[in-house]
Amino acid sequence: MFFVESEEKIAICPNCGNPLIYHSRIIRSLLDISGTKKRYSLRVLKCENEACPTTYHRELPDSIIPYKRYDAQSIQDAIEGENTIVAADESTIYRWRKWFETNSMYMKMALLGVLAMLQYKDGTSSLSIEKHKTENQVEDIKIILSLEERWLGAIVRILVNSSRWIFNRSAFLSG
Repeated sequence: MFFVESEEKIAICPNCGNPLIYHSRIIRSLLDISGTKKRYSLRVLKCENEACPTTYHRELPDSIIPYKRYDAQSIQDAIEGENTIVAADESTIYRWRKWFETNSMYMKMALLGVLAMLQYKDGTSSLSIEKHKTENQVEDIKIILSLEERWLGAIVRILVNSSRWIFNRSAFLSG
């Protein structure tokens, strides 16, 4: 089991900026690229501000994507179409690719929004959406993050921590 804990002395709420305090731990199980099951113990932190819209936060390592049962590297390899063999069936890989295709534009634009907000707070404004506008969303995201590897986990962590992650509800909703 892997115990996940930030190196930061004080955890800060991404929504309101107040300190987060330890609340509990949860266990998450994921399959890696070889199909080996790994267990993670994640800290659940509570915002001290009772008026904060998101009271509880989980520390999220780059290897975990919310609501996915495989690690981020397996999903990233399948999205990129790498020759790496992922221990998942073809229908799962198809759904991952469809999920990314559906959400990639949002991910890219939300990432640019987070970066623009950070630059605004820092007093700089060198970000240009035009230079990140190609036909390939994966390449755009890699350029924005300045990463060639492990880009999917990085973007997920950034979007989750900035409360910009799209949460998927059940696919079987009654009408």
